Amino acid sequence: MQEMPDIEDIEKHLIKLQKRKDRVMDLSRNIIRMSGKAITLMHAGRLAEANFDIKKIRALVSAVKKLEGGLEYYSLQAHQEYVEASAFYTVVKGGRLASRKELGTGEVAYLLGMMDLVGELKREAMEAIRNRELGKANQYCDFMKGIYDSTRGMRFASSLVPDFRRKQDTARIQIEGTVSELLRA
Repeated sequence: MQEMPDIEDIEKHLIKLQKRKDRVMDLSRNIIRMSGKAITLMHAGRLAEANFDIKKIRALVSAVKKLEGGLEYYSLQAHQEYVEASAFYTVVKGGRLASRKELGTGEVAYLLGMMDLVGELKREAMEAIRNRELGKANQYCDFMKGIYDSTRGMRFASSLVPDFRRKQDTARIQIEGTVSELLRA
């Protein structure tokens, strides 16, 4: 019986690929976990600590980018969580929306992360309403509307931009709820 030609080289290649995939997934889990922690810190008003964590996350994102060639499927969620946390910090600290270029991320991760940002902005708006800071609540609502309105006309296959349509629908519902609460305040 004759063995397949090049089978040993193929196996070596796949072993290296598996190790790289495992490393991408490990880094991605850390990015996701740390992004959630940074967002929690921002909601608690602990911006200095959140900024420190975001800098660490940015370094992890850079490490993932160096490893992920061909494995981007496994790191997309990490990239979008990084976008959500970093963009949230930019809104809370800088009073503006961060650009894709500024965050150094791909188009799909940026879109998905920004759509998720709407939920964090709603939480901040609701907290501002509870504290009778209506100007602040309106500002957060304006950011939410800006994100949604910028993407309203976009329609892409889920295979190209996973879960985008659902995120758009969720953002619209969150905006409607926030506007309703603002009208009652």
